[in-house]
Amino acid sequence: MSQIETEKQQDTLYLIGELDTNSLNTIWRKQPDLLSAVTSVDVSKLVRVDSAGLALLVYFCNAYNVKLQGINPQLQKLIELYDLEPVIMDASSASKDNG
Repeated sequence: MSQIETEKQQDTLYLIGELDTNSLNTIWRKQPDLLSAVTSVDVSKLVRVDSAGLALLVYFCNAYNVKLQGINPQLQKLIELYDLEPVIMDASSASKDNG
């Protein structure tokens, strides 16, 4: 079974483990608390992200105006395949403009 852990340090939320269909509910239920006062989500410690996990990250970027940091090559490829660079870049730019 997939496992996801979170760690919050200052204004950054760190996601650790696997962000996929099986682990989404864990994050979804806690999102208001997890993303309160967060400006970035560090994904460098994710070992696996499926399309459902990517959708959640895009949602976080849009709904909470956060930026992603630590994107590994595999996640970058998934972002490119779904043509989501503009969505993620827009959220990152908006976060910088408002901060």
